[in-house]
Amino acid sequence: MRALILSGGSTRGPLQVGALRALLEEGFKFDMIVGVSIGSLNGIMFAYKPTMESIERLEEIWLSVKKEDIFPEGRVKAIFRLITNKKSLFSNDAFYKFILKTVPVMTFSELSLQMFIPAVNIKNRRVYVFGDDPYDSVPDALMASSALPPYFPPWKYKGMYLIDGGFYSNLPYDIAIGKGAKEIVALHIVGGRSFDDEIYNMYGVLAQAIGVLLEARIREQENIVRKKKVKVIYIPLDPPFDVSIFDFSKTKELINSGYVQAKKKLSEITTHETLTQKFKNILKRIPYLNKIAASK
Repeated sequence: MRALILSGGSTRGPLQVGALRALLEEGFKFDMIVGVSIGSLNGIMFAYKPTMESIERLEEIWLSVKKEDIFPEGRVKAIFRLITNKKSLFSNDAFYKFILKTVPVMTFSELSLQMFIPAVNIKNRRVYVFGDDPYDSVPDALMASSALPPYFPPWKYKGMYLIDGGFYSNLPYDIAIGKGAKEIVALHIVGGRSFDDEIYNMYGVLAQAIGVLLEARIREQENIVRKKKVKVIYIPLDPPFDVSIFDFSKTKELINSGYVQAKKKLSEITTHETLTQKFKNILKRIPYLNKIAASK
C-alpha cells in the first residue's frame, strides 16, 4: 500500500502541485493521502480525483487566488486585533468562504482515495485525525488544519479547539504507517520564508521557534520509519525565492519549480536504484565466477 504525504507550506503550496504533476507523469498511483496545513487542501483536491484533471484544477485555483481572498482585513486591522487581545491577527471568515467555494466535497466518504488530516486539540493536546470517520466534514478539516497561530484562531469542531496539524508533525509518517502504508512518497516543502517577519518582527522570531519544534517532530517521525522499515521516497521542495504568507503573486513560478525539482529527484532515485541493482547482480555472480576461476 502506497501513501502520499503532503506537508504544510503556506503560500509555497503550489510547489506540491507541480510535483504532483511530475509524479503522475512517472506513473505513480496512491492508496491514501495524509495532508497537513496547505498540504491538506492540495490533498483533498487530489484525493477527490487523482488524475491530471485535478492537477489542472489545482493550478487554476492557485493561479486565481488573491491575498484579499484570505486576508481581506489588511495589516492595520491585524495590528488592531493584536493590541485588543484577540485570539489571532486575522479572522478566518474569508478563508472559510474560500474553502466552501473551492472544495468539491463535504465529507471524506465522497473522496476517491482515503484521506487523513491531523489537527491538534489545544484543550487536551491530543491529535484528532479527520478521515478516521468517513463522515467527518471536509471544510472543517481544512479550517482546523490551517488554523495556524498567531495568524488564524483555533477552529471549533465537535467540542474541540483545533489548530494546524503541523504542530503534531509536518510529515506525519506514523499516521500513514498506522493505516497500513508499506511505501510512502513525501512532498516536503522546505526553506523559504513563510512568515512576514519584516512587519511582525516578534512573529518572525516565533516562526523560527516553531520551525525548530517542527523539525524535532520530523526527526521523531523519521525514527518511526526506520524502526518499521517502511520505504520512503522523500522529495524536498525548496522555493527558489522568499515567499511571504501574504504573497500569492509567484504561483506560476512555484508550480514550475516544484515540477522541475520533483522530476530531478525522481530521476536521481531511478538512477541510484538501477546502479544498486546492477551492483547486487554483480555480487550474486561473484561465487559463480570464483568457481569458474578455481576450475581452470
